[in-house]
Amino acid sequence: YLTGFGCEFSSEDERCPGALPVGQNSPQKCPYGLYAEQLSGTAFTAPRSRNKRSWFYRIRPSVVHKRFVPYNDAAPRLVYSWDAGLTTPNQV
Repeated sequence: YLTGFGCEFSSEDERCPGALPVGQNSPQKCPYGLYAEQLSGTAFTAPRSRNKRSWFYRIRPSVVHKRFVPYNDAAPRLVYSWDAGLTTPNQV
């Protein structure tokens, strides 16, 4: 449990000291050549004081992953009922 205003928390891998930027979230150039990405769990209509977000510093940007392909060997008990059409997690 974190106490205080906003309850912000940060952690850094001890193998990469200085990896977290000081005084800012998204620097133009991150240490160690990392990429800064923000994940928001709040609707864009929510007040700024209620924003819940996390900053990730990744080795590779999440947008460079390969295309997802269907996994045909899934357990037979795993079913879905999206009859309207084929849903894909790939970027448009």
